[in-house]
Amino acid sequence: MLTYTISMPAPHTHLYQLTIALDGLVEPQVDMVLPSWTPGSYMIREFARHVQNFTASTADGTPLPWHKSAKDTWCIATGGAAQVTVQYQVYANDLTVRTSHLDGSHGYFNGATVFMYVPGRTNEQLRLLIETPPGWQVSTGLTPHPSAPQTDAHHAFTALDYDELLDCPVECGTQRLLSFTVDAIPHQIALWGQGNADEARLVTDTKHIVETQRTFFGRLPYAHYTFLLHLTDGKDGGLEHRNSVTNQIDRWSFRTERSYERYLALTSHELFHVWNIKRLRPAPLGPFNYRAETYTRLLWLAEGATSYYDELLLVRAGLMRPERYLEHLAERMVALQNQPGRHLQSLEQSSFDAWIKFYRPDEHSTNTSISYYVKGNLVCLLLDMQIRAQTGGTRSLDDVLRLLFARYPANGPGIPEDGGVLAAVEAVAGTGDGQYRAFFARYIAGTEELDYAGALATVGLELRWSRRGPQAWLGLSFKRQGERTFVATVRADGPASPVGVYANDELLALDGWRVNEKRLGARLAEYSPGAVVRLTLFRGDALVEVPVTLAEAPADTLELALMAEPSQAQAQAYRNWLLGA
Repeated sequence: MLTYTISMPAPHTHLYQLTIALDGLVEPQVDMVLPSWTPGSYMIREFARHVQNFTASTADGTPLPWHKSAKDTWCIATGGAAQVTVQYQVYANDLTVRTSHLDGSHGYFNGATVFMYVPGRTNEQLRLLIETPPGWQVSTGLTPHPSAPQTDAHHAFTALDYDELLDCPVECGTQRLLSFTVDAIPHQIALWGQGNADEARLVTDTKHIVETQRTFFGRLPYAHYTFLLHLTDGKDGGLEHRNSVTNQIDRWSFRTERSYERYLALTSHELFHVWNIKRLRPAPLGPFNYRAETYTRLLWLAEGATSYYDELLLVRAGLMRPERYLEHLAERMVALQNQPGRHLQSLEQSSFDAWIKFYRPDEHSTNTSISYYVKGNLVCLLLDMQIRAQTGGTRSLDDVLRLLFARYPANGPGIPEDGGVLAAVEAVAGTGDGQYRAFFARYIAGTEELDYAGALATVGLELRWSRRGPQAWLGLSFKRQGERTFVATVRADGPASPVGVYANDELLALDGWRVNEKRLGARLAEYSPGAVVRLTLFRGDALVEVPVTLAEAPADTLELALMAEPSQAQAQAYRNWLLGA
């Protein structure tokens, strides 16, 4: 059994101390590799850059020579030793859900950032020893070691293999522990940081989310579950794991309805991943190659379907008003329609290129790409509506997710990239003379405009588009840097793009009068589409003037409203959709 020990003897230095005891070695050399990415966050992050003071020695302490053979690999000459001890430090001062953080208040580590592995030995059972400052406790999804002594500063856990070790992040410190059970299965919320959370309400609502999702899928697929919740200053995000999650949210998010929804939606989203991606997964996403990109065209299902259900299940749980849910759906529709990139990048392409596009946006991203979260959410909505309409309300996308979960167990090969999801849809709803195949070709593999109106008519909703801002439009967005205003993005479908306004130009004046992003809307309201205005800009140190012919502004506001006189079938479909009937 490989034994990992992680300690934090000087938390203020942000340095974790790692020791790995290897046994059973027979080769003259052994490689130690640190992952370059962490599952659930599809970008190469080069965690090896934070490793320092690497050493290797025999069991009696004799130093062994080593060298770097790759950016992420330390090659040790064992000299025939059967047992080798590896030691190194990892700098951890990045408080996100996908990285690690250590200071005087706590230690949080995501396994991919700290634990090296031996190629060829990732299927072995492991032991993890955690040494903490006195008085600190440990919260994790790992199973406590059945025989190792547990003390105030020494904590021992086991993992079935390296994948499980990496899939169980750890929180060490003086976090507050809140507990509840569902179906006699223990759940724990480990709360780090201060804020305005009502802890009793937090437990009640989180439990309700678990119960609602248990009912959706039929059972809880774990023996225990840990919510690691960081209350931070303005940061947010979540990263799913098989029986735990790390969530971060602004510390003042818990009192008003709109801000509290962020906690509820984040919790619902990451918990849904327990089924959708941690067990029901695209075939390429396991076993993991931790050194290189792992490509799949199905992130639109893994993240898009999860985004579709996160708030819908809050409605079904009674934790979000239907009106608020419809507002959020409308906001996502507006967001997608304001991305020219929807004409260029399909959902499948967005999924495949997550490694180079989604996590690395720039000023041109809106013109060339879309989010598989946002469009995936909306395509799942349309698919759900089509199934409900085609089957007279007897089946839905709910049934497709449940069928996929039954058809592709966690220990199986995963969902095939080509045709696996379509086959499940047709098994649930019938082939429909090829209508679902056409749906996948148009909206998932293709870039056709989404038919929101046709889909939502199924549940008696209509779309009411409007414009809040000026009717005249430049096609620009701006960013503020101190007292200066710069062009943030230039939309490819806007009038400023072809005439030579660039991202990062500094905005000075409109028709000779000083203007910034706050005044620009009021000034543009004085013009009509078709008028020509002069923008005065700094491009670097050069003063330039660009004439722009203003265009008709696209709609930027959408209301999803119930039809005045929906049919009985539409009214029933609306209730079934929101109640999960």
